[in-house]
Amino acid sequence: MVTSSEDKAPVRQGYRSGEAARLAKMPVTTLRIWERRYGVVGPAKTASGQRLYTEDDVRRLTLIKLLVSRGHAIGAIARLDREQLQFLASSSGRETGGTAEFGFNDSMQIRLALVGGALVQRLKGSGVDLRPYGVTELIGFADVAEAMGAHAEPGSPRESRDSVDGLLVSVDSLQEDTAAQIIGLGDTLRVKAIAVVYSFGTGPATEILRVAGVRLYREPDSRTEFRQMLGDLCERVRIQERTGDDAVWSRVRRRYDDRELEEIAARSSTITCECPRHLAELVMKLSAFERYSDECTSRSAQDAALHRYLGDVSNRACAMVEAALERVAREEGWFAAARTTAVTEDSTADGE
Repeated sequence: MVTSSEDKAPVRQGYRSGEAARLAKMPVTTLRIWERRYGVVGPAKTASGQRLYTEDDVRRLTLIKLLVSRGHAIGAIARLDREQLQFLASSSGRETGGTAEFGFNDSMQIRLALVGGALVQRLKGSGVDLRPYGVTELIGFADVAEAMGAHAEPGSPRESRDSVDGLLVSVDSLQEDTAAQIIGLGDTLRVKAIAVVYSFGTGPATEILRVAGVRLYREPDSRTEFRQMLGDLCERVRIQERTGDDAVWSRVRRRYDDRELEEIAARSSTITCECPRHLAELVMKLSAFERYSDECTSRSAQDAALHRYLGDVSNRACAMVEAALERVAREEGWFAAARTTAVTEDSTADGE
């Protein structure tokens, strides 16, 4: 009898999906979506293809479900290890005092723009409350063209000087020209994060957006997926705000003009290290290529999107090289003097 019992024990190697979902107190459909889209767990499979979830899998799902209920975006926490999830759960619990359903622990107020008439109507019909996500203002546009026009119109309350934190765009057909327009709209609105929902799209169009840091979604099938998409977008807005980095599609202003770079290059010849001169020359070349890309004749929408992409990449590379130049110049001990000289010359010129 003992031998027979021991022989049968290994047969039970885990829980089936329905049991695992019940133990984690979530719908089995949610478990399947999270597993398929975000890879939250990787259960073993039997010879017949049946998924079997371990105790660790269930504990992980329970932690993730708790964090999502507190407002964390599933896309932001799906790949965290168990220790990170536990730390996040304990820290957000302390900060919220365990009284709030959503765990956003900052006071950031998010201005969210929705582009696509159907998307606006769907949000209204879904009954999703945007306040727990920190959304205090919602702006709706029928399409990208209307959004661009509203922020370009002089005297409009939606003028370009009023930035938007998050941008959610819905399009049926995602083509290269549409992708370029979406990136341009994000630049105009100075948004911190963009998400695009689409039904059909070309490979080049989706690649353009992915390279630009835009999150892509297929049409959400349920209210839960819709909530997760909004939560992910708002979480990325917060991350962008905390890090202080510019969005990938936003152009960065140069730290040095050509005169300052020429001064740095000339000064480099008086020291042993010529890195400042090389870096200054790189900045000028990258800046020139950025201008060339922007001015290059476009033969098609795809060509325009390509040159926009090339200009963006050049701009980011230029910013990185300028940061390296600043560090090298500071290490040499003459960074401040070089900047002071330039400012003094500007002041003298203005007084003449």
